[in-house]
Amino acid sequence: MPYCRCGNEFPEARARLGCDCCLECGTAEAAAETARRAHMIAPISHKSGYTYLGPDRAAQRQRLLEGSAKTPPMETDPRPLGRAARPRQMKSKRYEFAGWEFKPDKRGVRQKRAILREIPAD
Repeated sequence: MPYCRCGNEFPEARARLGCDCCLECGTAEAAAETARRAHMIAPISHKSGYTYLGPDRAAQRQRLLEGSAKTPPMETDPRPLGRAARPRQMKSKRYEFAGWEFKPDKRGVRQKRAILREIPAD
């Protein structure tokens, strides 16, 4: 009978299947591998479900860039340069209360709404 790394004997039939350890050690190894691979699964698109990305960062990045059958590859174009790349500063508009209005909504129920007037910028 073959021996496991922990020193226990395990069945000959298990060795013929290709296992080199006892059932307890095999369960512990499988749990460790499952925990390790849990960090390598991600949803690629909203309909494809979870996809195994691979063991290393380079393979994971490559699979994310490739996309899946339903999603196109991820765009990795260089960032735009110049004035077009700078975010525009938007001035916030200011409003003042001008009064109330009463209008029916879609069901015909009368609704009270505020009327706001924009304050011109200085």
